[in-house]
Amino acid sequence: MAKVGPVHAVIGISRLAQMTGATPRALRYYEDAGLFRPHRTPAGVRQFTPDQCDLVAMVVRLRRCDVPLEDIRRLLMETESSTQRQARLRTVLQVRARELSRKLEVVTAALAEAA
Repeated sequence: MAKVGPVHAVIGISRLAQMTGATPRALRYYEDAGLFRPHRTPAGVRQFTPDQCDLVAMVVRLRRCDVPLEDIRRLLMETESSTQRQARLRTVLQVRARELSRKLEVVTAALAEAA
């Protein structure tokens, strides 16, 4: 009897878009930007493994925080393990939170002046 390799659940782009709240168009754009590479069937249909789904979900969360694509790319390229990626992710989000906090202070000050 032939050995059968491990079964990998795969998810199509439409289902992944539903799961992440991103549009299929956005996911294709992130793919074109080189942030991830889904597997392709012989017919060219994108298929995402569970690990890739986690990666895509992280990319979508970062974009919702307005983290630039280049920063996301750097995060993915500079980290080899999930532990390193999580530590770097925290740093990126902390920097983004500080930036947004400064912007909120400026807007709050402008609002006070307008009143």
